[in-house]
Amino acid sequence: MRAYFIPVLAAMALSACDQATDVSPFEVETPPPVETVEAETTPPAQPVLPERQIAETKTATIDWTAARRDFAARDTQDDVMAQVASGGSIAVPVLLPDTPVGIASADGEDGLQFRPLADGYFAVLKGEIYDMVINGTDKLVGLPGGEGTATDTELSFEETMTGAQVSFSRYGASYLVEFMCHDPATAMRGSCVSEEDALAEVEALLISGTQ
Repeated sequence: MRAYFIPVLAAMALSACDQATDVSPFEVETPPPVETVEAETTPPAQPVLPERQIAETKTATIDWTAARRDFAARDTQDDVMAQVASGGSIAVPVLLPDTPVGIASADGEDGLQFRPLADGYFAVLKGEIYDMVINGTDKLVGLPGGEGTATDTELSFEETMTGAQVSFSRYGASYLVEFMCHDPATAMRGSCVSEEDALAEVEALLISGTQ
C-alpha cells in the first residue's frame, strides 16, 4: 500500500511545480501604454502698436495785423533805431534791440548786424561779456494734420554749454535769443548772464519790421 501512494504523491508534486512555474508571485503585469495627447497651444497675441507719426515742418501762419499794430505803437524816440522797411518780403516780424543796425558781414564789425533769411532772419549784437544772437523763423515742427498757427508763449530761459538762451513764440513765429559768453569758463558755470538779465534783454526787444 505504501508503494501505491508514492507514485501518486510524486505526480501531485510535479503538478504543483508546473503551476508554480506558470504564474510567479513576483511577476508584475505591465500596464497598457498610455496615449499622450499634445495640448494645442495658441501663440500669444501680438500687441497692436499705434501708427508712428513723423513730425513734419510747416510754415506758420503769421498774424501780420497784430505785428503792424505793435509796430505803429512802439515806444521809442530814437529815429536811428534799427528799422527794417515795412511792406517788404520779410518772412516774420523782426524783433531787435533798440540800437542802430547794419547788414551782417564777415568782417566782425561791432554793433547790431542783421541778415534776412528765406524763412526768417538772424541778428547779432556784440557785447563786452557776451554776444546776443537773435533768430526768428516761420517754420513750425508738429504732427501731421496739425494747424499751422502757433499761439504766443511766455519767455523760456535755459542755460547752455555756451551761455544761455531764451525761446518764445509771438505773432505765430518762433524766436530764439542766444547769449554767447566770450569766456568759455564763465559759460560752463552759466555766470556770464543771469536769468533775470537775459529775460530783461529779450523783453526790451522792439518790433522793427513787418509786412
